[in-house]
Amino acid sequence: MGAAAIVNAAALVALAAVLGGDFSDTDGRILVTLAALLYTGGAAICGLTLVDRGPGRPLGWVITGAAPVCLAFVAWAIWSFAFDGGGNETADKLAWSAVLALLAGLIATTGLLLAQRPALAGLAAAAAALAALAATVSVAGIWIEPTSESFVKVLAVMWILAVLAYFLVPILQRFSSVGAEDAAIRVLAELDGVELVASRGRVEGVRAESPASGERLILRRLQARM
Repeated sequence: MGAAAIVNAAALVALAAVLGGDFSDTDGRILVTLAALLYTGGAAICGLTLVDRGPGRPLGWVITGAAPVCLAFVAWAIWSFAFDGGGNETADKLAWSAVLALLAGLIATTGLLLAQRPALAGLAAAAAALAALAATVSVAGIWIEPTSESFVKVLAVMWILAVLAYFLVPILQRFSSVGAEDAAIRVLAELDGVELVASRGRVEGVRAESPASGERLILRRLQARM
């Protein structure tokens, strides 16, 4: 709902500018600010979703906390006229540094969320490591401003490998799921001759609902009601 509200607000600003016949600098900054809000808000949601998964909880909290910091740096740069090329250069560099750092965090969180198999989780972790390295080098380049062509080539290779590993996660996830039998049954737990199983289809005519986000399946003995 928050994302929908941001997109609607951006559309209204754009329509007002078009119909009014004058797209001012303020209109542009409002649109960029809304885009930054959507970007950082999406990152925060991904972080909170990863918190519910368990193993990636620390990373999820880091991304969730970094999102509003990134938004603050970007908003500072936008409204201090840093993007006009004649103002606060420090704000400009901080904003782009924050955007790149949060991009690495987005690659890490969404990659881990997409990976549903241990092998793919390792690939997602590799994509996250490559993205973190590429973002670190990129931020260093923003502040140091190297002129070497080799630096640019190495940086490009890092980002290409990070993006490649990232997109391989959902592709391989989909490929490994193709052809899987709907009736395949996987035993999760057993208690007193009763099995807790996982299946894509019905088991003996019964189809169970999937657990909600953050929930865990637990098999226990029936409790006597008082």
